[in-house]
Amino acid sequence: MHDIEDPNDRSVTESHSAEEKADKRRENDAKEREEQSWDNEGGHMSSTAGRVTRVSGVDLPYVVVLSHHQSETTEHSFATMREAEAFIRRNTPIPSRTLSALYDRPPSDA
Repeated sequence: MHDIEDPNDRSVTESHSAEEKADKRRENDAKEREEQSWDNEGGHMSSTAGRVTRVSGVDLPYVVVLSHHQSETTEHSFATMREAEAFIRRNTPIPSRTLSALYDRPPSDA
């Protein structure tokens, strides 16, 4: 006697794997939405520079150290390097573009 296999019948492993993938996709989507909301925090940039350091053995290992004009530095901890770098971008000014002395010349020098 032969068993008839149903092509729509999935094994437990396959459905569990698909479920895990769906959960991971939802987590990634939620993380992206959270990061997009970071871009519009409001306020002003009170920091002049920032750097990331890593401290091992703690829950939030990435520490952002912000330098402020005429005041002490501040430290802010984050779980990931991505979050720490995004925080620095939001809280420090964008450096102005400088022209290379070797190749780029302003239009007036051409």
